[in-house]
Amino acid sequence: MKQGFRIIDISQPVSSATACFPGDVPFSRQVTLNYANSAAGGGGVINLSALTMSPHVGTHADAPVHIQGSFDAENSSEATIGQLPLSPFVGPALVVDLSPWSEAIQWAQVEPYLVAWPELPSRVLFKTQAQNQANQFQPPYAWPAVDLIQALAQRGVVLVGIDTPSVDFVDSKTLDSHHALLQASMVWLENLDLTDVTTTSPAHTPPFLVALPLKLMELEASPVRAILLQY
Repeated sequence: MKQGFRIIDISQPVSSATACFPGDVPFSRQVTLNYANSAAGGGGVINLSALTMSPHVGTHADAPVHIQGSFDAENSSEATIGQLPLSPFVGPALVVDLSPWSEAIQWAQVEPYLVAWPELPSRVLFKTQAQNQANQFQPPYAWPAVDLIQALAQRGVVLVGIDTPSVDFVDSKTLDSHHALLQASMVWLENLDLTDVTTTSPAHTPPFLVALPLKLMELEASPVRAILLQY
């Protein structure tokens, strides 16, 4: 049976070469069992490994406990990533191509794209780089301004995604955009790779986003394998 959609991978690759936020823990792998050694009697019948990394490496979603509340593993006062509802991470999404852009994204800048939609999709992804480079941390970068977040929330948007490391600028100490998203009960995705997508036209069916976080009950974030289904 012919497939009625195209899968567009909008996730960054994760490897030892993947850049992370300065001071964060990069990806690393430890081989704990090597099939190739089995012939010499020193291994086993499988390959087995362990990984170490911050959950903010690569394409990921944050949880409320990332930016506020106590974080006592099993007893956090704010929701961990495994406690978030999944519905905001699945559904029609609008892509807005602003590339190249490396400053705050204001509502006035994107309003012309969005008012053309009779009914705005409830997930909006911002493309700010023509070519995503996962192996380089590249400030300055773009982020959604508070006025943009508030305007989107008023229009029923439940998820904001961006192809940069954070929804706040690199040196922010107050994380105003993080808190504005949380106050609006919105979720967000960071480090998307939107290289292969362009602005969604109102004349076409918006792509369908699938970007589920893992059910990590004690963490403040989770990697996601984000895809768009283009019908």
